[in-house]
Amino acid sequence: ATRLQQHQVVDSAITVIAPPHQFVTMQMKKRRTAKGVIAKRRSTRIILLALIFCYSWFLAQQYLAHKKLHQNQHQEAATHIESIRIVKPDVVSFLEHEKQEYNPTEAGKIQIEFHDRDDRDDRSVCLSPERDAPWVLDGSCAKHPHLSKFSSIGPIRSCGFCGDNAAYLRELRDEISVKYQEKCKDLVVYGAALGLKYENMLRSKEVISGHISKVVKRHGTCFFQFVTDVNCTGNTLTGDGSQNLVVIDPGRMPYNSNRRNTKVIKFNPGLLFPWADRVIWQDAKLQKKDTKYLLPSDYLLHFNRTVERFGTCSSFMGLPHHKYAVQDAKEVNVMAHCDTIVSASWSRPSVSDNLNVLRTQCERSEKRLRNLLAQEARSEIFDKAPLVDTAFIVYDMRTPECKQFNGNLGCSLLDEIHCYSDRDQVSFPLVVANSELRLSPTLRTPGHDLRDRVYMNENDVPILHISKRSCHWYYQSFSRCVAPEGEEIGDSFNDENKAEEEKEIPRVAVIVAGTLQRFKFFKSTHDRLIKPITKTMSVDYYVSMTTAKAQAYRSGSGYADHLQPDPAFPTSTLDDSIDIEEYVRKSVGGDARIGALQIQESIAIDSEPMLKARREKALTDNPNEDPDQIFPMIDNRSADIARRTANGNRNLLKMHLAIQNLWKSALKWEAEEGFKYDYVFFLRDDILWLKNFDIMNIAKKEGDIFVSSCDARNLPLDPNELSDHILISRRNAADLFGNYYSTLFQTDIRGCMAHLPKKLTSGGKRGCSSEMLLKWVTEEQSIKATKFGSVSSICQVVRWIKYARSFFPF
Repeated sequence: ATRLQQHQVVDSAITVIAPPHQFVTMQMKKRRTAKGVIAKRRSTRIILLALIFCYSWFLAQQYLAHKKLHQNQHQEAATHIESIRIVKPDVVSFLEHEKQEYNPTEAGKIQIEFHDRDDRDDRSVCLSPERDAPWVLDGSCAKHPHLSKFSSIGPIRSCGFCGDNAAYLRELRDEISVKYQEKCKDLVVYGAALGLKYENMLRSKEVISGHISKVVKRHGTCFFQFVTDVNCTGNTLTGDGSQNLVVIDPGRMPYNSNRRNTKVIKFNPGLLFPWADRVIWQDAKLQKKDTKYLLPSDYLLHFNRTVERFGTCSSFMGLPHHKYAVQDAKEVNVMAHCDTIVSASWSRPSVSDNLNVLRTQCERSEKRLRNLLAQEARSEIFDKAPLVDTAFIVYDMRTPECKQFNGNLGCSLLDEIHCYSDRDQVSFPLVVANSELRLSPTLRTPGHDLRDRVYMNENDVPILHISKRSCHWYYQSFSRCVAPEGEEIGDSFNDENKAEEEKEIPRVAVIVAGTLQRFKFFKSTHDRLIKPITKTMSVDYYVSMTTAKAQAYRSGSGYADHLQPDPAFPTSTLDDSIDIEEYVRKSVGGDARIGALQIQESIAIDSEPMLKARREKALTDNPNEDPDQIFPMIDNRSADIARRTANGNRNLLKMHLAIQNLWKSALKWEAEEGFKYDYVFFLRDDILWLKNFDIMNIAKKEGDIFVSSCDARNLPLDPNELSDHILISRRNAADLFGNYYSTLFQTDIRGCMAHLPKKLTSGGKRGCSSEMLLKWVTEEQSIKATKFGSVSSICQVVRWIKYARSFFPF
């Protein structure tokens, strides 16, 4: 209406000055315009209202469906919540506590006994929608049966393949044994894909990841997948021919639910593969082609990095502090994980077969965990049961003790699953708490939940390992993260297999070393460098940071003594800065893979053999001088400059030694995973990226290395210098700069100095700067260096910071 009034006002004004024939024409145009605007807006409103109505109707239907489902589940659970008890002859004390009479003829049967809710022992209540299914895992014939002794359900069950109900599982076990025992005794990797969705994935080369086939070609690892063969294909191998398919009849499995039947397979490695020394469970979902989880390229090596390294019987992955695990909760706990599962049910109704049972189980688990800690005077901080992701489990089955523990653990989890929800990760914390395992005393330090954890039994024997949660596959660096720092390059990869590797997208390594204090622009590197590159290439990120304050080159000049860490980083109070490590892994993990992440107090150069020998020689020649003031840079124009140069040399050597250590990690992953990087970025720690970096512009240029021209900086580069703030190398030249620390000791420092104009050397008192040394080395090694424009204004920003003292408030 307002717009129409405005049109009328304008028309009235026009009538004053316009001729009659023009007035009529303009009037008609205005009316048509007004009618068109009104009609267009009316149709837009109708469409929007229709969309809002449809969406509201959809939400209402979803709500009503969930409400009806929850009401039905609640009524069903309420009908049985008072009554269902599993009675067995080996728990007479439990029956006496309940004031019930024990009848041997009724052992193992379900007895219905109604009594008051307040007097009920929650441990004995079964709420599962499949609680009436027979317990097929009878271990009565075994000499040392697996027992559900860690379960909270009450009477202890035994687990084995005895009795008629387990006949089908015995058949599967014997069939596998006949075919594969001799070949696969050393290591078995298995999983289950029950149902059409995952079976189609395994049978399709287009959907399944090619990772497993590469592992089999290189190491001959035995992979098994249990399937139901819904489409009756009769195939015995996956689509890529890498995994053996074990077809099961779902009608002869104990449960109607594929998820519950999967648990029977998952937690019985010792029963299905009793002859195997090492067994690894791997969920089928981890093998999707579109995932970037970085599964192990050598599963035996992964076993050695987890179970073997910590001396435990099994190893699990800690549940990450990630939106898929605990949404936006401040900490990882049972209730946060349960809330996440319930929330996921809106988009994935099959996330659990009974959400009410899940919620009840979560509340009871939380309550019992608190009670256990209070009753046994256990430390809530250090003995709190861990949450894990059971999609990847490593079992050591080489000793009777480990076989028994792993069997008891699996039996206890299956007992919980039989009576409660089908989500085994919810059952895990209480089962571990009931096992009375304790966190190793040596690991009882603040921040333990961020690190690897080892739980010990009453005899202080390591039993259970939980990998640090920031190593989770959500962050794309799973297999690398569990490897110990400083691990030598193994013989996992050989050149004979290289030709068989299919060419993947180009790969880039980004290597950064420096101090946490100067590591100021992490976000700009992530947002402006890593993210843009990942659009066309795969990126691995290698970073080394030291926490100790180092004496800067321009120490005492004012601004250099007041540098502060990046405020985006958490303020760490932990000695090893493990919280900063997790922050970096979580920040980068969504886009790139972490190749190495080293946070330490300082880089130990004093004991490094090459530097130690050079220092001894320098002290012999000049006993009254600081041995570091003449290598690798020389500047003795004054005592103050000589002191600064010594500090600068120490910092430069520390940086390049750190880069060399990172480069060793890069070489290790190239060898182990069977690939070569296409480009390697060597970066200083204080680079600020102001624009997105386009690596394709570099790829089009000729040259072995690419350096910034720094043509925008105040005080231009000398013709004898190459900027060393950023160096991009093709793989054929990367070894020289990855090992630049060692290269410096093989460089003719005096020869570089003699190459300079006399006006720069100040009569032999001044040698090559770090940027002059870089140009000298590249020319001596016949490396073609190509300069690119300062698209990121790197040098300009860095130089501006160095010289703009007047802008600082001190």
